[in-house]
Amino acid sequence: MKTSQPEARPADATRHTLCWNKDPQAQALRVEMTDGSFFVFPYDHLGYVKFAPGNDGDFVYVFLSTHDVEIRGANLRELGLAFHKCAVDWVRALPARSAPRTDADYVWIKTITVSEIQG
Repeated sequence: MKTSQPEARPADATRHTLCWNKDPQAQALRVEMTDGSFFVFPYDHLGYVKFAPGNDGDFVYVFLSTHDVEIRGANLRELGLAFHKCAVDWVRALPARSAPRTDADYVWIKTITVSEIQG
């Protein structure tokens, strides 16, 4: 009787947690919070998006009609460019226990803050 062995995984196929999803047909942005709650913002409420690189990390600011969303992390340029096409389906911060990847193009979301616009 022949027993099957699990397939060996290539060294570069290490498991990692995604912190965003790109979908060119997205109609809304889902923002997942660390406590398990989430917001869904229709793209027709989008005012504008600002990407700001920095030495201590990158920022993406999403300004909506009712809320502001601040995303902090590393290598966020790709995320900002996806907002340009309204193609970001969802975002979430990676768990604190996750180690940042060293890939130059890997989007790493460290924190997300959602603020309701007053007045």
